[in-house]
Amino acid sequence: MSGGSNTLNKTSTKPTHSRTVRSVQTLLAANKDNEDEKEPEAKRTHSEVSNDSNTSLDLSGLINFQKDLDEIKFSLKDVTTKQHLIDVTKDLVKTSDLENLVTGIVKKMFSKFESSLEKRLNDKITKIEKKMEEKAEALSIENEHLKKRLDAMSSHITPIKTDLAETAKVAKIANLSSNFNEQYSRKKQYQGV
Repeated sequence: MSGGSNTLNKTSTKPTHSRTVRSVQTLLAANKDNEDEKEPEAKRTHSEVSNDSNTSLDLSGLINFQKDLDEIKFSLKDVTTKQHLIDVTKDLVKTSDLENLVTGIVKKMFSKFESSLEKRLNDKITKIEKKMEEKAEALSIENEHLKKRLDAMSSHITPIKTDLAETAKVAKIANLSSNFNEQYSRKKQYQGV
């Protein structure tokens, strides 16, 4: 079925004693159909027109005038009136209702978007925090290993430092003794010469 015939079928299923709902499309379609269905009536001939006097009001002129009025009324019978438009548009959605509906939908969409965005951000932040904690833990473990190695090296170096200090003392004493011995032997050599 094409677009406008759907409303025609809806109105035809209602009981005949209730008033049928007319939409703008059905009213315009009915008006157009009535224009197509009308058969043109025979026009008066020139002699009939000339026989009718504008100044005299005879019975045939009034009858013709009445017929013309009846034809005009009949042709205007299916013209869309203000009341028809009011009847049709009263069931339409008001602009304020439509604005409220759209505003509500947009707010819901934004809140869903906001919550999903917040969830994504929280997930990413949690992942980054987890990685940072793992890296900090790895660095802490590495730091502990380095401290242990430093302590081991320090405990190994401390006796070496003590030995070095002792060796330096002994070397100094040995140097002094050797200087003294050399000077003593030179002195003795001069005396003997």
